[in-house]
Amino acid sequence: GGESPMDALFGGAMPGADEAAAMQLLLEYMDDDRFERVIVDTAPTGHTLRLLQLPEIMDTMMGRLVKFRQQIGGMIDGVKGMFGGGEGPDDDEDLEDLDVLRERIERLRAALRDPARTDFRIVMVPEEMSVFESKRLRQQLREFEIPVGTVVVNRVMEPLSNVTDDVDGEFLQPNLDDCAFCQRRWDVQQNALAEAQDLFRGTEVRRVPLFADEVRGEGMLEVVAACLR
Repeated sequence: GGESPMDALFGGAMPGADEAAAMQLLLEYMDDDRFERVIVDTAPTGHTLRLLQLPEIMDTMMGRLVKFRQQIGGMIDGVKGMFGGGEGPDDDEDLEDLDVLRERIERLRAALRDPARTDFRIVMVPEEMSVFESKRLRQQLREFEIPVGTVVVNRVMEPLSNVTDDVDGEFLQPNLDDCAFCQRRWDVQQNALAEAQDLFRGTEVRRVPLFADEVRGEGMLEVVAACLR
């Protein structure tokens, strides 16, 4: 039940393959001049937090790897000297590669913390559990020093006209006058909305109504965009 060699090297904080792959993509997009803006649709809260922890974890890992390579390199040179072995390959190039990766990770971390470059938008639904999860996420983001620019409350049971008048056409909407179910859901949502408005005071809060149809196609995306403007 002792500590494994990998845990000793990485401090038990091995990154998941999905999170590591996602961070690699972020690093690539950040250095790609073809893109002016990168939009990341993150996974649920737990996965997102693991992804955001990755720059810190990777930075720690790189430091330990560099130290480990330096230590083991000295040991190997000593053994070769004892037995008259020739010079092995130079490890300087490998160490330089690790330094380059550490520099890229540091630039990613700086970009995530820069409000001029990063706008993290928390998306929630107007329910008590979602408000709780969003509160936990914002607290973690503060600890990571990542700014939250906007909070989006999705699937709100209110008329589209209450949110925006910058759309054309008619949309089926909940009947809050004659539908007891709709009215009950709206009452629940209003309590959650009030809690969210209080919780995120000082942060821009946008609402997107609950639509009868799926948000698919350019037309519906334009409607949602109007709600977010």
